[in-house]
Amino acid sequence: MHALSIKTFRALGLAILLLTLGACSVNPVTGKKELAWMSEAWEVQTGRQYYSGQQQAGGGNYTLDPELTRYVKQVGNKVAQHAARKHLPYDFVVLNDSTPNAWALPGGKIAVNRGLLTELNNEAELAAVLAHEVVHADARHSAQSQEVGTLIAGGQMLATVMVANSDSNSAALQQGVALGALYGQTRYSRSRELEADLYGMQYMRKAGYDPQAAVSLQETFVRLSESRQQDFFSTLFASHPPSMARVEANRATAASLAPGGVLGEQSFASATAALRRRQPAYNAASEAGEALAKKDYQNALSLAERAISMEPREGRFHELRGIALSRMNRTQDAMSAYNRAISLDPNYFSPLLRRGLLKHQLNSFSEAERDLKASIKLAPTEIAYVKLGAISEQRGNVCPQAFNYYREAFVAGGQRNAELQNKLVALQSNCQPQAR
Repeated sequence: MHALSIKTFRALGLAILLLTLGACSVNPVTGKKELAWMSEAWEVQTGRQYYSGQQQAGGGNYTLDPELTRYVKQVGNKVAQHAARKHLPYDFVVLNDSTPNAWALPGGKIAVNRGLLTELNNEAELAAVLAHEVVHADARHSAQSQEVGTLIAGGQMLATVMVANSDSNSAALQQGVALGALYGQTRYSRSRELEADLYGMQYMRKAGYDPQAAVSLQETFVRLSESRQQDFFSTLFASHPPSMARVEANRATAASLAPGGVLGEQSFASATAALRRRQPAYNAASEAGEALAKKDYQNALSLAERAISMEPREGRFHELRGIALSRMNRTQDAMSAYNRAISLDPNYFSPLLRRGLLKHQLNSFSEAERDLKASIKLAPTEIAYVKLGAISEQRGNVCPQAFNYYREAFVAGGQRNAELQNKLVALQSNCQPQAR
């Protein structure tokens, strides 16, 4: 057993060494050599595979204003035409989330939150945001994060063998692996952010925009990071940390580029006018969410209804109302609110999931099953799989259906993992796992 483990260790070490040595390529944006064993085809496939789920997790698409999404796509495509890999299938969406943030997946799939758009001043600042995200995709920053994670996973396998087969300090080894994993979870390093700023400004200038907008954008973010609004922007700042170093670097880059360019204040104001008119309604909805967190359900209900009175076509407001009503045990009213939310946006998983859970609570298992299945087609969640497993058990269909649902719940990950593991072990003696 000891000899076999040593052989395994050596084989793993050799495999990782060969991968590392043979995986160097030239970055298409910077021209520098770097670690890269994920192909462009993998990037494109990965982006497509996870794009829909990431949009669902990010609040779903902002459907009230299709013209705004078209405008963002237009600006994004304008800067993407100047990317080093302009042939990537770039796409740009607006997500229905008040949190100011933007992100990019491998292969050019890019999202900007509704909440970030209301913090911008002109089209050039929007171009700066989108160009920055384009560089993250173009320069393979998102893919590189996956590669670092793969290398760390290989390192963890090696460390496990080393701990089991040597007198080395296992605590020190495990600490090193933990620190490596923490680094691998960092969204973007300082160097990648500076790189995305530099080349993003070049892209936006080639697209005809004033690069000074990238300077003013970073200046705004630095001010916000130092203000009482820091918590509101924490998601953005965690993945795209602002700093005076970035401001100074952007100033130097702007000075090196051709002066002038479009700011697009009027076009941006026109494109975002409807969104800004709705902002008081979204503010009320945010307050309703805070009240729900404090278990102040009556106040949450009042705030959700205030938001609905200002914008009755927003499904998220009706869902908030449904949550408050459900917590107040007004079950039928909650069901009506969820019905309305789903009718307004049938392609968002959350109200479908909540209605399914409520129907399960009411022992309407067939109807609950339909909603839960519809929700996992949009966004797989642990709780949906758990309830589907419970429904299958209640019907006596333990093998394979309930077992497979619980297995999917375990894979999805969450707070019930230990409980699910015990459940699967208990069922495994009677079940042979089969694919659904």
